[in-house]
Amino acid sequence: MNSRRFCDKAAVGMGAMIMFISTGILACLILATMIQMAEVTAQTPESIMNLATRETADKIIIHEIYVWDEFDNYGIIWELAPGSEPKVGTELFWILQCEDPTGEFWAFWGDFTTASMDIPPHEFSVKTKATPGLKAEFFNNQGMGNTALPKLTNRIPDLITVENDINYGSTAGVWNTDNLGNLPWGDEFSLRASGYIDVPADGTYTFELESDDGSRLWVDGTLVVDHDGLHGFAPLEGKVILEEGRNSINIEYFENTGSAGLVLRWESPDFPKEIVPRASLTHDDNMVDDNNMDDWIAVTTFQPGVVYEISIDQKNGAAGRNNQGMVIPSPTCGPTQLHENGLEGEMTFVVGSGGATWTHFIVPHETAGTRLV
Repeated sequence: MNSRRFCDKAAVGMGAMIMFISTGILACLILATMIQMAEVTAQTPESIMNLATRETADKIIIHEIYVWDEFDNYGIIWELAPGSEPKVGTELFWILQCEDPTGEFWAFWGDFTTASMDIPPHEFSVKTKATPGLKAEFFNNQGMGNTALPKLTNRIPDLITVENDINYGSTAGVWNTDNLGNLPWGDEFSLRASGYIDVPADGTYTFELESDDGSRLWVDGTLVVDHDGLHGFAPLEGKVILEEGRNSINIEYFENTGSAGLVLRWESPDFPKEIVPRASLTHDDNMVDDNNMDDWIAVTTFQPGVVYEISIDQKNGAAGRNNQGMVIPSPTCGPTQLHENGLEGEMTFVVGSGGATWTHFIVPHETAGTRLV
């Protein structure tokens, strides 16, 4: 009897041990889950990528990547795949990576929350309305004595307006803009015009810039005319193959002293040379705002099948960059850095517990609006 009671106690002790071990295993599983949640909060590229392991139907579809500004911002037009569940900003992540000219690797990352972006995530449909004419930014170069196009990267324009067309004949006086009246300078200023040109059909188009002094023209990210330097009012042509529809167009111009002028013309096998008409030039509504403020409505929950737009800014991803102890210039992976050094960038977009979308890109030109992907 004593022996049996001893065995019963042993059995009870063994059961308690099994319960103890099971509880320990459960605690380990809970701890592992907490560690994984902590990794998500930490937001390293590795932890973000590890999230893309289960529901691959949850995935981001990229429609376009373009230059938001020359310094360090990229615009992303995207949507959740139709099979995805609705997501909040803390479930979506971006990673921007590149090598600098010395071969050092850099990575920046963040999520899609409003708090982590200068420009809040918003529906792209808000920005799809096109307004005639090009956005025109004028810069004061007084006292600079430029002999070639000055770098406008990260400079704040002194005047922002809309030009119906680019048609300033040679004059020794001041320019009269279409919407702001006379410029305040007759000499030493720059113009940067940007927007879209509506191409009527696929084909080869000839563009002409006639300028005094230097000018350059990019169409669909391609440098078509390079007419830089000090010179009198003279034309220069270039050809480019374009697809039907809206293509990005960017012009840079500077005037030193003396007479000034800038005219943009085009021609194709289907029509003779003419000044590019207002009807063919457009810009997005929010490129020019009366208060110089963007009025997008912030989105915090993203639905599948709806097209959204975000602006990726390295400054916002700086808290998660690699080489934590280093002081890094913000534009390390920015458009100007990549363009001027012939470097490639990489972007990855991850849905938490879902799929990852990856793409690499080059920057044919750092001007805002240039399409990259």
